[in-house]
Amino acid sequence: MVDNKNKGPSDFNDLHVLCGLDAVKQQVNAAVQVSATVINTECPAANESPAPTVVGGSEILASVQIKSSAITLDQVKERFALIVPTTHVWNINDKQRLKKPEFMALVGAKTGKEWWDAADKRQVREVDVNLKLAAGQTEGEGELAMALGRYVYLNPSQSVWDHRNREVVNIADLKYAIPNAFSGWNQSPMRRQIDKANLVFDPTQKCDPKTHINMFHGLPLEPVANDEGCRAIIDMMWLLCNQDMQVWSWLSKWMAYPLQHVGAKMHTAVLMHSDVQGSGKSLFFDGVMRPIYGEYGATLGQTQMESQYTDWSSNLLYGLFEEIFSRDQKYSHMGTIKQMITGEKQRIEKKFMSGWEEANHMNCIFLSNELLPFPIEQSDRRFLVIWPNWKLDNELQAQVGAELKNGGAAAFLNWLLNVDTSDFEERTKPPMTEAKEWLIDFGRPTWDSFFMQWQRGQLEVPYCSCLTSDLWEVYRYWCKANGIGKVMDNQKFPKLIERRVFARQSKQNYISGKLQKQGTVYLTEAVPGLDDEGRKVIKKAWLGGMISAFRAAMHSYIDEPA
Repeated sequence: MVDNKNKGPSDFNDLHVLCGLDAVKQQVNAAVQVSATVINTECPAANESPAPTVVGGSEILASVQIKSSAITLDQVKERFALIVPTTHVWNINDKQRLKKPEFMALVGAKTGKEWWDAADKRQVREVDVNLKLAAGQTEGEGELAMALGRYVYLNPSQSVWDHRNREVVNIADLKYAIPNAFSGWNQSPMRRQIDKANLVFDPTQKCDPKTHINMFHGLPLEPVANDEGCRAIIDMMWLLCNQDMQVWSWLSKWMAYPLQHVGAKMHTAVLMHSDVQGSGKSLFFDGVMRPIYGEYGATLGQTQMESQYTDWSSNLLYGLFEEIFSRDQKYSHMGTIKQMITGEKQRIEKKFMSGWEEANHMNCIFLSNELLPFPIEQSDRRFLVIWPNWKLDNELQAQVGAELKNGGAAAFLNWLLNVDTSDFEERTKPPMTEAKEWLIDFGRPTWDSFFMQWQRGQLEVPYCSCLTSDLWEVYRYWCKANGIGKVMDNQKFPKLIERRVFARQSKQNYISGKLQKQGTVYLTEAVPGLDDEGRKVIKKAWLGGMISAFRAAMHSYIDEPA
């Protein structure tokens, strides 16, 4: 059965679309040259047809008169083949496709009819002709040959992968990049394509290269064994860690692990902030570490964090973020930061292009000169927080600069590759530092700051079980005494405090003096007793004593009579 699915060009317009203008020109010139060998070279008589005309490729050589005796039937059989299942003819020598009128004009009506009626004429399949035409266009250094080798269609999408520039390109942009070859590339049976999901960023290099395209092709820097060549860099890092061995050890392993296990996604991050200008944090994390990652590292800022497009995060192993938030955005973007640090996948959105999902292998460092770059939660396990105490002296800075000019980054890479990380992995928690404790306290909401001071015994009221209404009165006075204008109402405040204390119970009985009363209380500890039936209950007298002690201190604290 003949394959009808891959129909080739039916006229010169189709040939132009499939293979470009050069193919049309080549075919016309070849046809004219063939006719020159068989056409009577004498001028046509006055009663003969006019010279050949071209009208949209449909009337080429339609009026050329050929003497039937100039070319024999055997020669035509040797040179031409019928393209089945069409009425077109394949010129075997010149690898050209001819419509029937063009063929008849070339060989003459009589010889052409004899060949057409011959049972032993050659025949070729149309699909094979199309492959030969495409192959002919891909030979050499032509634009179509370049396009077929360079671009891979991502199915289904409106995007292609550019092998040379290693990036995803919109098809609309590709039309301008290869205007003369786009149609040929788009319709060529030799155009390569892969499933869109098989374009991956896999630094572990475990994907199958036969079915996938890996956007990662190796780290650019080769390590050089020369510890003396990075001695000043190591000294600078020691100072940035405030000469704290615990911090130094964890940071060394955190930087070394993803280089020893390329593609490892650390579920922790480094935050280094200080109001000390010139501590060397940018010189170290940008000047030393960035060259190690090359194109897979980037220094980013507020512009990227605020953009609706996220293509800046594609293909990154190392993300250095400097001053990423303005003062009014520090709380609203914490979800984004957490996702960048711990998310296994990320959604990439690029302007004018279909979005795609990509594995997240980016490890993050945040630098700032702000006291509060962004808030850190009390239960945080993601961040190593460092507050450098010293300014980098000029001599050490000059030594670091000299090392970087003489291969210091490659030497430091080798040093990191030899750090012992046998007791370290992607989720190893960072140590608690004074800088982190301070940052947690500094970034607390007012209600939480109040609770922490109450719990630590820093207020003039004891941390003990009490009525919820009494604690709110103390909170209101505390806000006024500390110049806090916005006081949380008595609906939200109890719900937040109950997350911190042992329990919050309503309709709890307690003894006050000789009276038994009932109220909603915060329990800071569990002190059960047993009722007559052996069930656990809160001792009423004990609870009454706690409430009375708290209330007496409260009245003293807010300067009101008991």
